[in-house]
Amino acid sequence: GVSCIQPKTHPQHHYRQTVDMGYTKCSDADVIEIVTQLLEEYPGDDYDLLRRNCCHFADDFTRRLGVGGIPGWVMRLAKVGASVDSMIQSAPKPIRQRLGYESDSD
Repeated sequence: GVSCIQPKTHPQHHYRQTVDMGYTKCSDADVIEIVTQLLEEYPGDDYDLLRRNCCHFADDFTRRLGVGGIPGWVMRLAKVGASVDSMIQSAPKPIRQRLGYESDSD
């Protein structure tokens, strides 16, 4: 879920670098409205490490602010992981079992 915290201070994250996204033309009220919408659209139980994570949130937020999406390299690992996961999920059951995605009793 979304939480309010000072930039670069979350104890569960390692920050590689700051990416300058430019300036928004949104007013303070617009930004508050965008954040309010995002709070509703990104509940904690909807989190998915590969398909709906903090990078997806940041990309959505920056686009709504009108400064474009986050750089591709930021989400590259999640995209590759999601692709691999999708391929494994669509593989025949014996392959999924061999890779530990299913037990023999599933």
